[in-house]
Amino acid sequence: MTASLSRPMYFPPLPFELTEALHCTRLVETAYDMYAQWKAQSRPKADAFNWQPKGRLDLQFGAPIWGEDRALHFLKQDEPFAFVAWSRDSEIYLVIRGTESVEDWVVDISAGLTDYELVPSYGRVHEGFLRVYASMAPAVREAVSAACRQVQTPEALFVTGHSLGSSLATLAVPDLLENTPVDVRDARVKQYNLASPRTGDSTFAARYNANGAVTYRVVNSTDLVPEVPPAILGEEIFEHVGIPVMYSAQYDSLGGNHSITDSYAYALTHPEQPQGPVPRPSATQSA
Repeated sequence: MTASLSRPMYFPPLPFELTEALHCTRLVETAYDMYAQWKAQSRPKADAFNWQPKGRLDLQFGAPIWGEDRALHFLKQDEPFAFVAWSRDSEIYLVIRGTESVEDWVVDISAGLTDYELVPSYGRVHEGFLRVYASMAPAVREAVSAACRQVQTPEALFVTGHSLGSSLATLAVPDLLENTPVDVRDARVKQYNLASPRTGDSTFAARYNANGAVTYRVVNSTDLVPEVPPAILGEEIFEHVGIPVMYSAQYDSLGGNHSITDSYAYALTHPEQPQGPVPRPSATQSA
């Protein structure tokens, strides 16, 4: 690919904060590293997995949160998908990674809509995404509640994810606002999601956007994943949530344009020139 310049990123006014977005992105990289450690240990069961968190050493980390759904063919067994971490200054983070390979799941994304059953009258959401999140939801609620007990008075809850993990993060926000202790509902809730697919219908998007959780959706315009499912799929209507934060970086492959490290983290680290060098093929952090 011929090197080219790209336009600088445009950031919304406060309460968007680039430092927060970068912290969340680095934590998502930690979630991918958790998955890489699990693979390196030959995919053990939860009670046999020894995870050593890397990255934000100023945080305390909870145990891995596992999820599965065999209706989505790329999930063959329970996998470590997420974790909760917290800081000394009363910030809590729920972090969710995406799938191992973008090529794996883009072709299997055409599931229909189903009621978002975790909160009444909240519209309809992607059936496969909801099944994955529902398998994690009790552990997510307990992990966030446990973090609240650790910090005593949580001031902020950051929810973040990449790819499929962004859709799971979006499904987690209303669940946490409605189904966890008052400590969480009193905290400032913010989501920074990266490369999110469309998660629900127009009713879900409207209810979500009115729930008080500020959500920023960071999107590479050359990335295919945010365009699935399509806005209209047969008789189903899908709509994004949150405020888009766009940039354009071309890496000549599905995985390169979608990469958490080579695309999204690079762009947020170099917002004046988000077009970085073409990444070498990588076995991890592609989706």
